[in-house]
Amino acid sequence: MNQRVPRRRAQFACAVLGVLALLALRLASAWSLRVDSDEPQYLHVSWAWTQGFLPYRDFFDNHTPLFQLLMSPLLALLGARADIVPCMRTAMIPFWVLGLALTWWLGRRLWNVRVAWTATALTALFPLTYVASAQFRTGDLWWVIWVAAVGVAAVGAPRRGWLALSGLLAGLAFAISMKSSPLLLTQLLALAMLASFWRLQGHPIAWRAWLLAAPGWLLGLVLPLGAFAVFFALHDALPQAWYFWVTYNIVPGLGNWSGGEVHYLLFPAVWLLLALMTWRRLRDSSDPQLTLRRLLPFTGGVLYLGALFSFWPLLTLQDLLPVMPLILLGITGTRLGSRPRVTAGFVIAFVLELAVILAARPPWRDHLLHQQERDLAAVLRLTRPGDYVMDAKGEAIFRQRPVFWVFEDIARYRIAHGLLHPQVRAHMVRTGTPLLMDYRMPREDRGFIEHNYLPVRGNVRVLGVRFRVATAGQAVALPVAVGQSYVLVSAQGPVHAQLDGREVYGPLRLAPGCYRLSMPQAGAYTLLWAPALARGLTLAGVFAHPGAWVAAPFGSAAADAQCAAQHVAPVRAAG
Repeated sequence: MNQRVPRRRAQFACAVLGVLALLALRLASAWSLRVDSDEPQYLHVSWAWTQGFLPYRDFFDNHTPLFQLLMSPLLALLGARADIVPCMRTAMIPFWVLGLALTWWLGRRLWNVRVAWTATALTALFPLTYVASAQFRTGDLWWVIWVAAVGVAAVGAPRRGWLALSGLLAGLAFAISMKSSPLLLTQLLALAMLASFWRLQGHPIAWRAWLLAAPGWLLGLVLPLGAFAVFFALHDALPQAWYFWVTYNIVPGLGNWSGGEVHYLLFPAVWLLLALMTWRRLRDSSDPQLTLRRLLPFTGGVLYLGALFSFWPLLTLQDLLPVMPLILLGITGTRLGSRPRVTAGFVIAFVLELAVILAARPPWRDHLLHQQERDLAAVLRLTRPGDYVMDAKGEAIFRQRPVFWVFEDIARYRIAHGLLHPQVRAHMVRTGTPLLMDYRMPREDRGFIEHNYLPVRGNVRVLGVRFRVATAGQAVALPVAVGQSYVLVSAQGPVHAQLDGREVYGPLRLAPGCYRLSMPQAGAYTLLWAPALARGLTLAGVFAHPGAWVAAPFGSAAADAQCAAQHVAPVRAAG
């Protein structure tokens, strides 16, 4: 007895040190991993909630709204800042800890402490999901809620209170992501398969208890999305919400839905192998009821993976997040459930997981943000809250976008196949968009962007055109496609000029049109969005990029072609 106390203390100390080391690694990853394009998109949606905009009606979102809505108060508290991505990632760590705690609880309830600790450690560092779990995304909360839903059902079914709670948790998972649909379907298929095996092997089913518990489970399941449906109906946005929850994401021919692949056979093969394994496990078990509870999370998770790789159109690593803890629990419990200590195989697996993560994403290297942070810092410095910024998926985060649609994978597929026409140019002209983050822009708008937006830092472009005048005093054509406040500058600063016969110097408001411009000297000039210069944009950065076009003599065929290319009238007087 005296020897056990020091051993337990040593084990407890090792567990504490391990948890602290995992937290330190996770925190380092939050501040070192590169930014995934999904993260700014989720942050922009949360920011839009704080501004009083309504998703699906006022701005794009193809996810159900619970996660982004829950994150909006924290985002508002932190404010507009360039390092918002790692800050919000750090705030996700409690969700990660809660998910691991649920994994440990489920392992402890269905197996023992050794299984609980081993499966939790393997889950924490599983390489295929580690990076996704360290990013800011809906999956941070989604996987926690789903593990809780399945765990509560496995431990407490068929008791009514436990199943009602499980149904509510599953409903919350749907309110976070509609990808919960295949999760629920495969879990119900697993339950049906296990119930049929249970009955075929001569065990009774408590039909009365299940029937009494079913209404509570169903009520919990529909309550979260039902509440959101009522909310959007009251704001006249329910059809739009339904479209982006369901219809928008179903596109024939997208990804794995292109048809003809052999991978559709994977799901029945997985199902058959799983059925053989579970039949034998139930048949040979000395405690079939406990074995049934242990098999429920595992079989649902494996069937989900089979369905995912067989039928899901766009596969991402974050899709694995909700089921990997359940699968790893099943594997660990099978191999370790009756053994007195952790085997060498699991120690090696844990070490290999850690080695893969450190090799692929070493936290001491700065993969992150520095580019993303610099771009966002430039956007926040050069614009004000009322200014529009064009980006692909919400990279500007704290600024309105002129275009409703974002260019995520489904939208890009729709655009490529003529199913969606975002009309980027028209909306940028309509809103007078002064800044653009040049990433994933549609090819048909490439010429418009390169002519009217100047690269100044990273992916950031500012409204303006660079041109060369060959002869002093010569009247040239200056096409202006986007109406805004401009200033004419050379590399040395603002310059005097004649615009439509009027002397100009300093900021002036120009409507879209083709102007007659006379410069006092030959050379390279820029018509630049005036507020950018007042807010710290250096002329060195503006003139650092080559490629100024040569201004054509006003009234010439070349000038008419330049104006026509920008879709502006031949002559417009300055406003």
